[in-house]
Amino acid sequence: MTPVFWLVGLSGSGKTTLGSLLRIYLQSQDYDAEFIDADRFRIQHGFHGFSREQRIQNIDAMRDLVLSLNDQGKICVVSAITPYACMRDLNREYIPFYREVWVRCGLETLTSRDTKGFYAKASKGLIKNFTGFTDDFDEPKNADLILDTDVSDLSDSYLLLRNFAEHAIHEGNLLHSCLSDVIHFGRTEVLNVSFG
Repeated sequence: MTPVFWLVGLSGSGKTTLGSLLRIYLQSQDYDAEFIDADRFRIQHGFHGFSREQRIQNIDAMRDLVLSLNDQGKICVVSAITPYACMRDLNREYIPFYREVWVRCGLETLTSRDTKGFYAKASKGLIKNFTGFTDDFDEPKNADLILDTDVSDLSDSYLLLRNFAEHAIHEGNLLHSCLSDVIHFGRTEVLNVSFG
C-alpha cells in the first residue's frame, strides 16, 4: 500500500518547506513521489475564494487528485492548511493509507515570523477569513505525527518527518505483501477445490 502524507497546519508553520524536502528525499531514494502544494493548486485550478464552502471544495478537489495519483502507485506529499475537522475526517475515510502530519506552530511565533506578511495584513483587516486569526482552525485530534516547528528547528523537524515516512512506507510494503499472500493463498485453495 502506498502512503499519502498530508501536512496540515497554519500558514507559515513550515508545511511547504518540509513537504518539499520530503519529496526530494523520496525521489532521491527512487520512490515515485508527487508534491501537491495548496497555494499552487488553488492558482492552477481557479480556487480563489476563502469561505468555508470554497475551502471545502478546494480540499475535495485536492483529495480527488491525490486519490488519482495514489491509484497510479505514487506516494503523495500534500501541504495544505486543511483547517476543518470534517475535511480531515473525509481524508481518513477515502484515502486508503492516509498519514496526517500536524505541523504545529503557535500564533505568537507565526506572527513574529510572518514571512509572507499575511498576519500583519489580517490584523489590519486587509485579509478576511484568515485561518487561525479570523477563521477557524480545528486542532487535529488524530494526527499520526506532530511536528512542533516553534520548538524544533527545520533540520530536526525534517528528520522526524523523514523517519516517519520511511516507517510508513515499510509498513505499507508489509501490508501489500500480506495482502498478496492472502490473495495467492485464496487462489490456491480455489484451485485445490476445483481440481483436487
